[in-house]
Amino acid sequence: MEVQDMSPNKEVKRTYVITAATGRTGSHIARALLKAGHLVRALGRDADRLKPLVELGAEGFVGELSDELFMRRSFDGADAAYLVVPGGHDARDFRREFADTGSVYAQAAEATSLPAVVFLSTIGAHDDRYRGFILTHGDVEHVLNKLKGVNILHLRAPKFFENLFYFLPASQAADALVTPLDPDAQFDMAHSKDIGEAALQRLLALDFEGNTSVELHGREVLTMRLIAERLSQIAGRNIAVRKALRQDDIEAMVMAGMQRDFSTLINDTWDTFSRFGLLRAPTAQASIRATNSIDDFLRAEFLPVFNHREAA
Repeated sequence: MEVQDMSPNKEVKRTYVITAATGRTGSHIARALLKAGHLVRALGRDADRLKPLVELGAEGFVGELSDELFMRRSFDGADAAYLVVPGGHDARDFRREFADTGSVYAQAAEATSLPAVVFLSTIGAHDDRYRGFILTHGDVEHVLNKLKGVNILHLRAPKFFENLFYFLPASQAADALVTPLDPDAQFDMAHSKDIGEAALQRLLALDFEGNTSVELHGREVLTMRLIAERLSQIAGRNIAVRKALRQDDIEAMVMAGMQRDFSTLINDTWDTFSRFGLLRAPTAQASIRATNSIDDFLRAEFLPVFNHREAA
């Protein structure tokens, strides 16, 4: 009879559920877990987009994250899940749809006795004064915290470096960094790789119990004015920062095909950063610091796209 190796150094193979597995953070986490020898259920709406992960060994689960039966099937027998609520530019009532997906996650987790969850939340979700997407993530935190017997970690992430692409069309037209954010408002910001890596490490460790939260802080405190200065240095020309009017930004996003509700909520988010600056919780349970620099992102990812108008 074969004797199972139960020594402390024995690697444990777990089953992980990764929602939004083709997204920036989900893809990073899924690939790393597969490389580490774990079983991964990669969730998404498009089988073709899931195909690269399936070819690496993931089990593709194609369905809607708002479908409770689909989520129950996805969670059944799993050891842990990475939960993202993607939202959508086309949502007519973004906050309600966001909260509904969070409720589906909670109901499916309870029905399947899912042991552990890492939820991608946002910095500031501890305070209901903060509006926009900060508030919508707070809604889901509240729903998940009602679960009994599920260990939950809310990873409160800062703004993504990639959020700068929201400002790209107006910025290209003006050859300036055009943003509805107060140019001197301070905020945390990190690359999606940092955010995915922070979630990955907690999923691998599963060292949290009950309901807890971790804030991810940027490598440095940033402002839009500072980002414009760094962009100017890298580009070798002056790129000023200009504050866009809230309503102008909303209308530009609507003209680009986004729903007015989404466009309004994202501007509520920018308004919150402008009014309150750093949204860190004064009594945060724990915090970690990102490692990727804004300079590297601007040089390698943002500036080439920003300059593309010159080649057009």
